[in-house]
Amino acid sequence: MSKQNVIDFFRAISVNSKLQEKFNARNLAELIFHANNLGYEFTREDLASVIGRIEETVILKKIKEKTIGSRSKLWPKMWGKYHFQYVIEVLMSYFSEEELKELIR
Repeated sequence: MSKQNVIDFFRAISVNSKLQEKFNARNLAELIFHANNLGYEFTREDLASVIGRIEETVILKKIKEKTIGSRSKLWPKMWGKYHFQYVIEVLMSYFSEEELKELIR
């Protein structure tokens, strides 16, 4: 359920620019604390697992690169962004609702 909470949190933030702006500059502990206060309970391990799975899927399946490495076409898309902003604006844009559900099954 916690990984589902990560996805639900990302979806809720992606449609609320004011909340996204608030979360962009937060460190990991603050992000988890405030997400939990909003009802999205997950751990740093849950968050890392979901983001890792999303990045892996984008690189290997969506943009069809053979390996994950420092030369990925994905990495320049994070330049100049907060990490959270990159996750919400870039990574999440590659997935439909159904694909996100499949990722965490």
